[in-house]
Amino acid sequence: MSSARSLFDHPKVQQYYSEMSAEGSFVYQMAKNTLDKTKYAAFLSQDAYFLYHFNRAYAMALVLSPDVERQSVFHALIGGVLDELKLHKGACERWGVDLTSPPTVHPASKAYVDFLQSLHSTSLDELVAGMVPCMRLYAALGRDFVEKKIVVEGCQYDEWFNEYASEEMESLASQLESLLPEKITHEIEANYIEAMRLERDFFAAHA
Repeated sequence: MSSARSLFDHPKVQQYYSEMSAEGSFVYQMAKNTLDKTKYAAFLSQDAYFLYHFNRAYAMALVLSPDVERQSVFHALIGGVLDELKLHKGACERWGVDLTSPPTVHPASKAYVDFLQSLHSTSLDELVAGMVPCMRLYAALGRDFVEKKIVVEGCQYDEWFNEYASEEMESLASQLESLLPEKITHEIEANYIEAMRLERDFFAAHA
């Protein structure tokens, strides 16, 4: 079993994943088209803030990379987030979210960003371990909800599921996972679990 699979299958990680995909959760409400539009707009605003800082973490990972091969991977991943931010900008315009002024940062968003920034001064492996959960989580949620046909027909949040269920998203998540070391240290496992917990709190804050 790969280190990426082992980490995602960790009992605590699976518990958090179950909470994020359970009936009544933020994602489930989106899929059933019952999520209040104002909650989704608030989510988009916070997610744009988070993605900006997530990309800064990618930039730090590129700096920490010991060889050109890994620098190339992070270069591609940075481009992926920049593309995602473009999609976010379009979504925010459609949903009436003003990105011209800094948002009021939700405590759940700040906690996640603070965690990522705390990893800037650690090793590349520890930083990657704190970033993989975001990519794997979104790819897994998109795929599971689409493949299991949980998303209702005519769902106004359909673009969210299609984006994260895409082959491109799976490719980006797999690229980042490929940089995880084969040996899982205590620090790597702890960072992975903590990042998934923070994802759970981020979604729960908008449910």
